[in-house]
Parts: sequence; C-alpha cells; structure tokens
Amino acid sequence: MIKRILIPTDGYGLEDHVIKYVAKAFPFAEFHIISVVNTYERGVQLTDLLYREMKKSAEKAIEHAKDILFEMGIEDVHISIIEGLPSKMITRYAKNHNMDLIAMRVYSRKSTASAHRLGSTVKNVLKKSQIPVLTLAHECDKVPIKRIMLLTDGTRKSKRAENFAVLFAEALNAEIEAIYLTNNDEHHGEKILTNVSWKAEYLGVKVKKRLIPQKDFESLTQTFSNNDLVVMGIGKRFLFFCRVGHLSQFVATHSPIPVIFVRSLKERWSPRRRSR
Repeated sequence: MIKRILIPTDGYGLEDHVIKYVAKAFPFAEFHIISVVNTYERGVQLTDLLYREMKKSAEKAIEHAKDILFEMGIEDVHISIIEGLPSKMITRYAKNHNMDLIAMRVYSRKSTASAHRLGSTVKNVLKKSQIPVLTLAHECDKVPIKRIMLLTDGTRKSKRAENFAVLFAEALNAEIEAIYLTNNDEHHGEKILTNVSWKAEYLGVKVKKRLIPQKDFESLTQTFSNNDLVVMGIGKRFLFFCRVGHLSQFVATHSPIPVIFVRSLKERWSPRRRSR
C-alpha cells in the first residue's frame, strides 16, 4: 500500500530519525529524497554567494540522507534539489511523482498541552497535500506496525482517514484501536465507532472501540504507548481555506509514535472484496 515515499530534508540532521523509521517500517518502498532551496525567504536578499551556500547545503543534505538509507540496506534512491517555496515544492513533487506518503519531522513538545506548534513548512504541507503525511517527533522503533490507533470525530474530515486506516491495517495484518473523541455525546460516538468496525470487519480487520473526551489529553497521551502508529484526519475548512486544528497539532508534537495525517476529500467509501 505504501510503495513510494517522499522525504524532504533541510540538511540539519533533524530528520534522521524519520529517515531511519520509514526505512525500517517500509523497507521495500521506493524512496525519493528532495531538498528545497528556499528562494522565497522573506526579508532575505538572495545574493549569488548566499544562493551557492544554500545549494551546497542542499547537496550535503541529500548525501547525508542517502548515506542513512544505504546503512539501512536501501540503495535505490531518487534524489532531487528543487528551488522555490518549500511547502509548495514538496506537495507538487509528491503529486507529480505519485507518492503514497510524505515523511516529515516535527519538533517535540513535552511540557504542556498548550505548547503545541508546528513549523510553517509542515503545517502548510498538511494543509495542501492530498497525499497522506507521516510526522514523527521522536525516535521510534515500533516496527513492524501491528497496532494502529485511529482518531475520529465522525465528521467528513475523518472519513477518508477511517478508510485509510482500515486498508492500511489490512495490508499490514494489523489491528485497530478506534477512538472517538466525544463531547458528551456517547450515543453518537458509539454509532461512529460501530460504522468503523463494520468497514474493518468487511476486510477482516479487528477493531477495539473506545470513547475519550475531547479535552482529556492525559488519556489520549497514555493511549499512544499501547499502539505503534496513529492515523487521523485533517483538513478543517474555513470558507475556502484549510486549517490545522489544535488537536492535530497536539497529536503531532506530543505523540511518541508516528502520526499519519490524511486530508479529507470529497469521496465515498467503496469497500473492495479481498483477493483470495
């Protein structure tokens, strides 16, 4: 299911743990590494000298990422250096090259629930990308993936994430812990989780259902340790714009396991029969 993975790198070595994780989790995937020379940096006059330094840094970043993948036993790697606005170039490359996943690092926030902020590049990729985005704040060795934590609120933005989680779990022969973030409406939550369970049962995937209050960050954080990976929807609309909500930022920056964000699209669930 995950056959082509895009890894953007900036040359500072901060995404080393992301590269190592996806190499271990998806060893048979085709890897693409890109580094974007930001020619749209505000307040910076792009002189020839500065441009050459940025280009040299991008080349070093690419080589560093290739070396890590080589050490992990992956030799066939596609590389590219691109110029432009990083978030725009990342999403464009992923779309044009038919990527299945974009893997990016986020900063870890361990202090308080209010201390959740994403970098501008990651946030803008999450807003724009129709391709699932994996974020990882910590080093993680939870492979193979056998327990998937699905966060859903039953809204349209969660439906594609639900479908992705079910198909992903089927491909990996994994189980799902489906969590509905309730706002004192447990009956509606049970209905949503029953629907998720029905879709999963159709493909032979086991589902554990659980209700957690929306603002119970402590219970949510404790649940991370029982799973190997999180899947959740993203893409709350405000007029014609897509924005990243506080819960998504909290999960991305506080989760010790990888998070795959799946942006909502106008599509319907169409289950397929399992091949025998």
